[in-house]
Amino acid sequence: MSLPTLKIIESISSRRGQSMTVNGLAQAVGLDAQLLDELSRFLDMLVAAGVLRHEHQQRYQLRKPLHLVEGVVSVQVSGAAFLAVGGDQAAVGEDVYISSFHLDNAMDGDSVVALVLNQPDNKTQGRRRRRADGLIIAIKQRAHKTILGLCKRRQRSGEIYCLSSGQGLEFLVGVPEIVDGKTLTDVSSVVSMQDVVGKYVVLAIDRYPQTGIAGLGHVVKELGAAGQPHTDVLVAAYRQGLATEFSIEVVRQAQQLSREVVADDFAARTDLRDLPLVTIDGADARDFDDAVALESQGNGWKLWVAIADVSHYVQPGSAIDNAAYERGTSVYFPGSCLPMLPESLSNGICSLKPDKDRLVVAVELDFDGAGQLAALQILPAVMRSRARLTYDQVQNCLTGANDHGVAVQIVPMLQQMAKLAQLLRAKRQRRGALDFDLPEAEIRLDSAGAPTYIGRRERTDAHRLVEEFMLAANEAVAQWVGERSSAALYRVHEAPDVQALHSLQQFVAAFNLGFNIAEDGIDPKELQQLLHQIKSTEQEYIINQILLRSMARARYSAENIGHFGLASASYCHFTSPIRRYPDLVQHRMVLKLLAGVDGYAHKVLDALAIHCTATERCAVQAERDVVDLRKCQFMLDKVGLRFNGFITSVSEFGFFVVLNEFFVEGLVHIRTLSDDYYSYEADKHRLVGQGKRNIFQLGMAVNIEVAQVRPEQRQIDFVLTGMAENNGQRNKSFAAKNLLRRSGSGSRRGKVTRSQVKRRR
Repeated sequence: MSLPTLKIIESISSRRGQSMTVNGLAQAVGLDAQLLDELSRFLDMLVAAGVLRHEHQQRYQLRKPLHLVEGVVSVQVSGAAFLAVGGDQAAVGEDVYISSFHLDNAMDGDSVVALVLNQPDNKTQGRRRRRADGLIIAIKQRAHKTILGLCKRRQRSGEIYCLSSGQGLEFLVGVPEIVDGKTLTDVSSVVSMQDVVGKYVVLAIDRYPQTGIAGLGHVVKELGAAGQPHTDVLVAAYRQGLATEFSIEVVRQAQQLSREVVADDFAARTDLRDLPLVTIDGADARDFDDAVALESQGNGWKLWVAIADVSHYVQPGSAIDNAAYERGTSVYFPGSCLPMLPESLSNGICSLKPDKDRLVVAVELDFDGAGQLAALQILPAVMRSRARLTYDQVQNCLTGANDHGVAVQIVPMLQQMAKLAQLLRAKRQRRGALDFDLPEAEIRLDSAGAPTYIGRRERTDAHRLVEEFMLAANEAVAQWVGERSSAALYRVHEAPDVQALHSLQQFVAAFNLGFNIAEDGIDPKELQQLLHQIKSTEQEYIINQILLRSMARARYSAENIGHFGLASASYCHFTSPIRRYPDLVQHRMVLKLLAGVDGYAHKVLDALAIHCTATERCAVQAERDVVDLRKCQFMLDKVGLRFNGFITSVSEFGFFVVLNEFFVEGLVHIRTLSDDYYSYEADKHRLVGQGKRNIFQLGMAVNIEVAQVRPEQRQIDFVLTGMAENNGQRNKSFAAKNLLRRSGSGSRRGKVTRSQVKRRR
């Protein structure tokens, strides 16, 4: 039997100004005598939280009126949580912070009732506005019927238990039994599940944890042994609700599709097989959904962007289509992928392999000598790729290397492509398009899938060439569809928050940089000019990061509000139908319009936009999860080693450092700054020592020692080498003050990679 905390709080609230005893409260709420000790501990916790006053003769009295709020709890990696409070309760201020000690076994997503322990501090000078603190009193509705966790064995009792991933709640693992149509778990069987020890599993919850009592459940799915690369991917996918397998019906339908293009498929298609179309992708790419060719025409060019016609094989409403819709996008991990389409399509009949006939939707763009679009034609076609080129091959060809491995007849075309791409990029920049040149992690794996190196992936002119052509095609198609259809699916991007830009304005002023913000918002040309000014400077990485974090996320929408980051009035996704469902829908829309049919209702596209935006963000989270895990795994054998790096982010709870030698980021927690008491200056993105006036700010070079690596939490902890050497008893008081003043004040920030920038576009 659990303690009826909500009923107890209501009884306490009704006794304001009165003294109360444990026995009196127990009698008032009808509490069993066996719960008296637990009630005493609960009341003492309220005393420690400042809600009650402990008086003589074991009496308690209420200090202040009680304020209860309801909401959904979001548990962070740190173990603490935030309670989203809305409606009339919003007077509390921002979300309520719940420490890990005050969660009362609530799980992420649960609907709960919380007691507000203090009102938020509205003072903002010198530090962030503090949130209200809360204590969960009751769990109204559970969000999960299953949990993901790692199974372990207790050494003394031999019991098998499952430790929930992320929050660390314990569930005994037993064998299910069906009694009167209900699944019950036999508690006596918790030692008979030896084969799941050391494995990640999906556990059906038969009893939720209570104070001092583990939960109970039974295994419904085994994901694999801990530490195995394949298991890591399945765990990340499960956390985000991503499908990892195709149904039998999807596989059956895919197997029935043709493996080769046949003559009947050529009907009403333009034959482009004589064009020198080539694909340009990464060396490890397996699905090729875009090919390009270029022809010089006097003082201009004709560019062909041919995109795999996935819509020919994936019919609306089919099992394959339904599975692709549910996924929304392919999910790419280091060394593996969860494809949106079965492999027989994504790597087979739809992939634009060299010397294979393939069906495409081709975009034919005529550009004048200044890179201005003069004419556009979209046509269903058939093509045959002349070559499968890699970025490295194209880059070597453009730089004049002798060992580029590109057929001699293709080289002049690639050189002309580079020239056109430069014109298109310059034209975009003149209108104010933002180009975040942020490094992306290059993760090298051994044959077993373990990381052997993590560096910065180089972005070359070859990458920019392909990017410019895809942007040009997407923008042209968006405008073409918008002019012909009553409803369309756009990729949109709102202007950044003005308040965030004012903060950035103040920060860059310290480097004698600046930009103007008009009354009606920011002109993207102002930010583009800022990015140009910081190019190849020490501040480039930091300012890019801050600016990107101030930007809204790009999303899909049936309403065209433009794309701020690209400075485009009309933009869509069209060039990747093998891996993105919105691109597949765009193909269907284009082909309908070419046939004279306007077949998509606005409300259908609006619902589709919401769904695809959500699936994209889940994919980004899963990809980031695995990348962060690989970084932790890579650093496990480097604990105690020292590295040089620079500060990339500063907060109340410390600062993050990216290493120079490896593209790995870790946290220097404020509790380890043992030489002084540090205060956080949010407007200047820095920590300042109150005694010695030492400053830790963005961009500052530091030397660190790897202190701890926690793969399960995706956390790497650094400590400054000077602090590690001098962290004696004399300085521990400063570390304690830094910790106590900011305990639970924040969670780890999200990281931004170039792959996310591409997705955001």
